[in-house]
Amino acid sequence: MSALQDFLSHDDAVVVTDIETTGIQARQHRVIELAGMRLSGDGSRSEFAELINPGVTIPSRITRITGITTGMVFDRPTADDVIPSFMEFLGDSVFVAHNIRFDWSFINTELDRLGLPDMDNRGLCTLKLARRLLPGLRSKSLGSLAKFYRIPGEGRHRAAKDVEITAKVLERFCEMAADEHGISDIQELIELQARTYARVHAHARHVVTIKKDRLPDLPDSPGVYYMLDGRGKVLYVGKAKDLSKRVVSYFNAIEAHPPRIRQLIAKVRDVRWEEQPTELHALIEESREIKRLDPSFNRAQKKYIPRPYLRLDGREAFPRLTVQVIMRNDGAEYYGPFRSRSQAASLLELIEASFPVRNCSPSEFERGRRCVRADIGRCGAPCTNEVSEDDYGEVIDAVRDFLKGDIGDVTMRLELSMLQASESLDFEMAARYRDWIELLEKRLARGGAVAHEVAGPETVHFMRGSQTERPTLVIMAHGRIHLLAAPDDGSSGDHMIRDTLRDLDHLDAVGSGITPAEADARRVLDHWLHVHQDRIVSVERRIEEPRPAFAERTTSMIEMYLETHS
Repeated sequence: MSALQDFLSHDDAVVVTDIETTGIQARQHRVIELAGMRLSGDGSRSEFAELINPGVTIPSRITRITGITTGMVFDRPTADDVIPSFMEFLGDSVFVAHNIRFDWSFINTELDRLGLPDMDNRGLCTLKLARRLLPGLRSKSLGSLAKFYRIPGEGRHRAAKDVEITAKVLERFCEMAADEHGISDIQELIELQARTYARVHAHARHVVTIKKDRLPDLPDSPGVYYMLDGRGKVLYVGKAKDLSKRVVSYFNAIEAHPPRIRQLIAKVRDVRWEEQPTELHALIEESREIKRLDPSFNRAQKKYIPRPYLRLDGREAFPRLTVQVIMRNDGAEYYGPFRSRSQAASLLELIEASFPVRNCSPSEFERGRRCVRADIGRCGAPCTNEVSEDDYGEVIDAVRDFLKGDIGDVTMRLELSMLQASESLDFEMAARYRDWIELLEKRLARGGAVAHEVAGPETVHFMRGSQTERPTLVIMAHGRIHLLAAPDDGSSGDHMIRDTLRDLDHLDAVGSGITPAEADARRVLDHWLHVHQDRIVSVERRIEEPRPAFAERTTSMIEMYLETHS
């Protein structure tokens, strides 16, 4: 049984109504379409819909909005026939409309033209209900309510479709009125639409207490905030660039929040926070705290998920690519991470189809037997000395360039192959080429590369500060965030860069792999770099570049960056 049906006795009914007109003035303009839906307490439903000949030409602006043309209504009945039929359909039901004053005035005007008495039905306006139940929603138009409740809006501005949407909105309002205000029948709902906001939305005592005692103390700096229940258990962990603005937003216009947020606020009894120097600090700390505390209202980032990588051991004479989940400091190059093992395997398959690289195991390679891949031109057959180390090295360099984002030649070949497969009716293969193209485009769009080298060269990232946030300095070494700092100004950052890079000498021999926590922090960093790519200066250490020279070049580039962005 629906919430609306619960509000109706067996003999009660509502008629949800909508009209389309030639304008907005009831005395000057005419109705061109009228629709209604009767919803009864016994569960029955009936519909009414008629186009109406207004006796005048329909203005072009009305046609643009509704799609109704003069030709469509030329041979339709006039209001003289339609309005009495609708009044019979309406009977003594509750008249429901969105912005009821508009529909009510037009129908009564048409009744007056016919010499019939005005409607005396009880009226229920979903616009008035929206103002009482969803005051925090910026727009209360029928289109905005449909979007808020995720009701499909295709075909709007035709009376029957708007009636359908209004009926679904009314159903949602009945649920809210019952759950949050204890309303149980249609008369109480009609009375609710006339109540003042204060009488409708008397905030729960715990919300008033939090707004009075906790929210005024929130700083406008970055940080991590915690929502706690009455026993001190953490319900939710979040991060904010501006703690005050973010946390306060939870306790304003509560009724306009999604249901899950309303459930959270109903259980929260305290709010705590920890300030962080920068947004990146807050992002990384949020991820750690969610995994540590496992809050019930957090959905994402609750576990350290092993992510697969592509591994390339460049120390071998003829290296191959493999998919690896555990990343070690073993001298090999790791590219990624990828969302799943299947995504990494798909990319590896694409590389092996596009570049003549070997994929045999070391034991198979040592046998020196030519394989099927070599016979079809997919491998240069280094196992039988058919390709030199230098020539094979050029192939591997091309693979590296491809992973870094040079996908033009590969994409062009894939598009050509997809077209040829389609013309040959090999639609399965054409779909595979299409999926590879989409994979490359998505990877490139998200991070600027098909897959970044995880360890890569030592790199410094710097982003200038703002009014509420200090500058952000990140130094990467051996695939890890070696330093995350918020220097006060450019000069202190110079010393920090020089001192940190000098201290990296002892890290060259680190043998342990990257921990799940370090990999997760790197994932957060990669996302932050992508989001703020236009505001960040990044400097990589060149091959064989002494660290003092790297430090000097980095500080010079940061100084130029600060001058340009001052």
